[in-house]
Amino acid sequence: MGIRYASAAYRELGGMLRRVREKTGLSEGGLARKMGWPLTKISRMENGRRTSSTTDVIQYVVMCGMTLREAQPLLELTRQAERKQGYYLSDRRIGGSLQSLIFHESSAEHSVIYEPQVIHGLLQTPNYARALITAVKPNIDESRVDGAVRTRMERRRILYLPTTPAFTFYIHEQALRLRIGTEKIMQEQLLHLVLTAALDNVTLRIVPSVIGERSALGGAFHLMEFHEHRTIVYLENLCDGGLILEDPEFVQSYHEVVPMLADTALGEGQSRMCAP
Repeated sequence: MGIRYASAAYRELGGMLRRVREKTGLSEGGLARKMGWPLTKISRMENGRRTSSTTDVIQYVVMCGMTLREAQPLLELTRQAERKQGYYLSDRRIGGSLQSLIFHESSAEHSVIYEPQVIHGLLQTPNYARALITAVKPNIDESRVDGAVRTRMERRRILYLPTTPAFTFYIHEQALRLRIGTEKIMQEQLLHLVLTAALDNVTLRIVPSVIGERSALGGAFHLMEFHEHRTIVYLENLCDGGLILEDPEFVQSYHEVVPMLADTALGEGQSRMCAP
């Protein structure tokens, strides 16, 4: 069934289905003919503008050569989308919260990010990211650390694309003062922060500690605004999962925090002076 509003969960599901189809070398038309479906059904499933049922998804992926065992993460996301709760938890079996986050931030028109404790992932250097990951998960296998750092650095490339969306970062001053790794790692990280802030599509503003309780604006969040879709908010946790909020009532409270951040944060010029 076609829908006017494409939810974040169905958009993410559609993107995953598209990748499954493209991996087989099938075109939209080729898959539609193979399944005996209208081309519009395939198109709407892949752009999230159809309330795809679990049966639809099973038939789609099996026709693309997947086993039901391989398709379980897709089916779980389908069930979450069908619940229409206004939020969903990204599943680490699908590749962790980072895959969901990369999908949505890549298609957003503008992202507003608040980070009160550490340098945000999009702004991290490889050494800072490695030191932070191993500190949070001291028993993690080295190969997994390498993979996590590599994924973070690949994700960071979105800031340098010709058609990249706009990013506004609000970083609390305590994130600059908290030492992650060695002094050398921190110096390298702060220099990278200043250089990244010079990009045309990046606005970096520091929330100063000197204003006291006025700088205590809650936990980290990533608010994403889209041209054709509702605003969503991504909240990260330490268990490789992430909560994605899309119900306007859930998102509103974060919308209200943004002007508060704008009022309390230093200007761009002052922020660049603060970073070193």
